[in-house]
Amino acid sequence: MTDDATIRLAPGENPISALRKAHREKLMLCDRLEEIADSLPDSVNRQKCIYAARALGPMIRGVHRFEEDVVFPMIAQWFKGDAKVDATLERLRFEHCEDECFAEELTEALHDLGAGKPDVNIEAIGYMLRGFFEAMRRHIAFESEYLLSKENLSAVNPKGEDVPDHHK
Repeated sequence: MTDDATIRLAPGENPISALRKAHREKLMLCDRLEEIADSLPDSVNRQKCIYAARALGPMIRGVHRFEEDVVFPMIAQWFKGDAKVDATLERLRFEHCEDECFAEELTEALHDLGAGKPDVNIEAIGYMLRGFFEAMRRHIAFESEYLLSKENLSAVNPKGEDVPDHHK
């Protein structure tokens, strides 16, 4: 991902493939957040906290913008008229908003932890970290299994028209 965490498609790159790659990167960040949570309270690596704090917000916002501006409209078109898919996309947009707010709070907490501030509530930060990375993992699993599965994308059009190349 770039410094501003915007996903840019290479010429001819499939948006679904790009999103799957972004999901892998988000899952790697979740792993780093879990490592930080597991290190609490006595073995905190402050540098990891600062890195995670810097990466968190831009990555989450960048992936969400890409999903909402590129992937969701594409999926809505493929499943045109399917009220369940429309409702699911709307719910995912709402979750994105909540996740971004949570990421902002977690970023501040990670900065404080990384700076070694003495008044940091370690228990609260551990709870925030676990709540955030577990919610991210569930969100990604749902998108992968429900929206981005080969079966669902292939079912949109059995002949493969308007479905990304790797699903034909």
